[in-house]
Amino acid sequence: MIQSLPFFSIIIPTYNVKSTIEVAIKSILDQSFKDFEILILDGKSTDGTIEIIKEFQSKDDRIRIHSEDDTGVYDAMNKGIAISKGLFLYFLGADDYLVDPEVLADVRRTLDQSNIFVLYGNVNSPVLGHQYDGIFSDAKIFHKNIAHQAIFYKKNVFEKVGIYPLQFKVHADWALNLKWFFDPTVSHHYFERSIAFFAPGGLSSRKVDNSFRVEMITMYYLLARSRHSIIGTLSLMLRGLFSRLTR
Repeated sequence: MIQSLPFFSIIIPTYNVKSTIEVAIKSILDQSFKDFEILILDGKSTDGTIEIIKEFQSKDDRIRIHSEDDTGVYDAMNKGIAISKGLFLYFLGADDYLVDPEVLADVRRTLDQSNIFVLYGNVNSPVLGHQYDGIFSDAKIFHKNIAHQAIFYKKNVFEKVGIYPLQFKVHADWALNLKWFFDPTVSHHYFERSIAFFAPGGLSSRKVDNSFRVEMITMYYLLARSRHSIIGTLSLMLRGLFSRLTR
């Protein structure tokens, strides 16, 4: 009997997250839509994280664990892409969780309505006290990143635009988002719905500062080289970036 592939692959990078991983996994297993796999990409945790995950795995064979040394969260996410079997991929932080049991069902229904390669919604943050951050325009995505906890990617998007670029140590997810957002072959859709609660202080929630300036300029340069029509826009964005960083 041929086993069908899951609709969603939910990828969770982990490293010593014993105190939060249970909530993250439960928020997925509690979903009313059940056609998914959970991929745990663990960086050799030593605090009992793996033991907690294995307890869940013993009761649910949709959970797969891949534990080996990695160079950080984006490296783990790339490994998850490589071994995933789902049609759509979703990345959840080990200290994040889905907002309610209908998230995957609602996302699936929306994806069925048209040929969407990337769907993104909102995330909630106890620190911000409100949803982040609505629909994105060309200008907005140069000033703010779309939270990866809000995004569902069709797997072949990574064949089109590449995986998370590891040369960006802080905002590889932002670099990736810029690539698909401006790729005319990648259709994207804003879904006005909260997807997840994300934890404060995560790697990609750090504010842009001077140490990130070089990486951001590199992003702009690479994008401008591939999209000559927006060079004027990029020039304006760069001036805005420098004015913020030098205040």
